[in-house]
Amino acid sequence: MSPRRRSRTAKLPNGIKPDALPPYVYWDASGKGRWILHTYDSERRKTKARRLCGPECTLREIWDAYEAATRPVPIDTLGALMDLFERSPAWEDLKPTTQRDYRLCMTRLKAAKTRAGVALPDTRLADWTPGTVRAYVDKRAEESRSRANHELRYLRRVFAWGYERDFIASNPGRGVKTLKEAPRQRYVTDNEYAAFLEHAGQRYPYLVPVAELAYLCRLRLSEVCDLRREDAREEGLFAARRKGSKDALTGWTPRLRAAVDAALALHGDVLGLYLIPSPSHGRMLETTVQTAWQRSMRSWADLGRERFSIHDCKRKGVSDAEGDKLAASGHRSAAMLRVYDVLPAKAPATR
Repeated sequence: MSPRRRSRTAKLPNGIKPDALPPYVYWDASGKGRWILHTYDSERRKTKARRLCGPECTLREIWDAYEAATRPVPIDTLGALMDLFERSPAWEDLKPTTQRDYRLCMTRLKAAKTRAGVALPDTRLADWTPGTVRAYVDKRAEESRSRANHELRYLRRVFAWGYERDFIASNPGRGVKTLKEAPRQRYVTDNEYAAFLEHAGQRYPYLVPVAELAYLCRLRLSEVCDLRREDAREEGLFAARRKGSKDALTGWTPRLRAAVDAALALHGDVLGLYLIPSPSHGRMLETTVQTAWQRSMRSWADLGRERFSIHDCKRKGVSDAEGDKLAASGHRSAAMLRVYDVLPAKAPATR
């Protein structure tokens, strides 16, 4: 990027001459005025302007601010690498749900300390080895194996990103295996399911059709939010499943009809494209539903009730399904079905 040509006739504050300014530094007269620095982001291929200092600064102070702003920041600690990754285009390409999970991982890692009492963000990248990563994951697993695996995947991603940019000589997370996790076996009974929907529906009416569609059609939350009004066909409700599961056409029952009617009632006078409408009549965001669900669950737990996730509605639907449960769930393997079918098998006694 070549410097922009400076105006020779522009009046600059404090009698500063244009030729005496640092490169890429210009005077912005908008508002009360400010000195700005133009920088070029090679990954985004864009020029950005950032404020250096106010109009009262002398030429010496402008040069000091310029040198401080352009001085390279050493990326030699885990904390510096995590912060830089979060500001990168690679981070912006991540899905919002992934970003939210990675921020949880960052918060935990930044709060952790080594055995010597050193904050984990202050540890040198050169000191990280596969054994260091393994030791952290094993220690974290004493509290939660699931979160330990999440944080391992995050560390792998950060180290791989830093390795590709020569911030680190190797990826110490590569080859470190995740921990085995027992599949979730939570089964929501009919009584607690109905009681929670009555509880949550008073504040968030849309949670009722969302949960019912997830249960009756054995769908993930994202798949429920993907449903369109045109998916309500004559022979049943069509759902395009994600993650390699088979698409489904669930035949009509009075209860499924009632769930679809409750969803359509949310539209009011403006019929949107999606079955579950957002406040702006577009697609309902999963984060909006999850926020409402968690708020309702907190007040539900305050009543002494056991919490459950919205994904447990699909697990309940698969467990309660009769006949071919593999076809009902959309899974392509019996191994995956066992994660969702949590009720004991029913069989008559031996004669």
